[in-house]
Amino acid sequence: MSLATLLTRQAGVISREQALACGMSRDAVDHRLRTRRWRPLHPRVYLVDGHRYDDEARVRAAVLWAGAGAVLCGTAAAWWHGMVDEAPATVGVTVPRRRCPRPGVDVRRRKLAPVDVLSRRGLLVTAPPLAILEAAVELGVSGGAELLDRALQQWVALPEVHRAYRRGLGTQGSTTAGRALAAAAHRWAAREVAAKSYRPDRLP
Repeated sequence: MSLATLLTRQAGVISREQALACGMSRDAVDHRLRTRRWRPLHPRVYLVDGHRYDDEARVRAAVLWAGAGAVLCGTAAAWWHGMVDEAPATVGVTVPRRRCPRPGVDVRRRKLAPVDVLSRRGLLVTAPPLAILEAAVELGVSGGAELLDRALQQWVALPEVHRAYRRGLGTQGSTTAGRALAAAAHRWAAREVAAKSYRPDRLP
C-alpha cells in the first residue's frame, strides 16, 4: 500500500512502523518530525501536516500506539459503530499484553473471544454487543441505562449482549455490567408485557 493511500484511510495518522513499511527511511521520518511536517501524537505515532486532529484521528492514534492486536473498546467503540453521538475524552483499547498507560488512553489487558472483535474502517473494534455493554458501564447508572435501552431497540438483541457478558465474567467491570444488563432486561420485559396488553379495540 502506498503512503498516500494509507494516510487517506487513516485520517492522516501513521505509525513509524507503517511509514517504514511503506518504503520511507528512518532519516526521512525524522526529517519530517524535525521540520514539523509530522506531529507526534503518541510515541512513534504521528499526524501528518494537512490533516485535522479530530476525534477520528485521536481514536486511530490511540489504537496504533497500543500496537498489534489492540482493539478499540468501550464508549469509543460504541462511537466508532455510530451508537453514541460523541467520542469519549479517554479512548479505551483492549490489548493482549501489558502496556504502560498514556494520557487520554485507557489500556485494558484482556484476551477477547474472536466473536467479540471485528474490523471496521481499518480498526479492530469490539463487536456491538460488547461495545454497548462496556459503554454502559463507563457511562454510569443513568447514562448507561439510557444507552442500553436505546441499543436494545435499535442495534443489538438482548441474548447477544448477554452472551458477550458471559464471555467476560470475572474481568474488570463484569459485576457492574451484570447489574446493568439485569436492569435493562427487566425494563425490556416490562415493555413487552405492556405492549402485549395494549388493545386499541378495548379503549373507551
